[in-house]
Amino acid sequence: MKQVAAILLLIGVLGQTFSKALIIAEYELNKEYIAKNLCVNRSRPKMHCNGRCHMMKQLKQEEKKDQENPERRLENKLEIICAAFHPDHLALTQVITFIQYPVFQENTCTDFVAAPFHPPQA
Repeated sequence: MKQVAAILLLIGVLGQTFSKALIIAEYELNKEYIAKNLCVNRSRPKMHCNGRCHMMKQLKQEEKKDQENPERRLENKLEIICAAFHPDHLALTQVITFIQYPVFQENTCTDFVAAPFHPPQA
């Protein structure tokens, strides 16, 4: 039950955060249907609107919701940016030079002691 609630909460938060991206993705996936049935300018094909008017209308409605609700405003949203992959940060990275270490050679023994070790006797 906790997992279901956590998943629903996560979907709700992500849906609110990426609402504009979801509107654009929905437009791209249903472009033909929107152009034929929902477009305001479908009777004027010379405009080459292709349903963008419908998408812009939805984006304006979403912007209106953001302005009405102070919690949804852009300045109140936290965005996490990975600094390690930011292009400005990548340009400042330094190249690490390869350090060569001596190669281990098998069967090479220095200071070989033939006698076994005997502890001192009291």
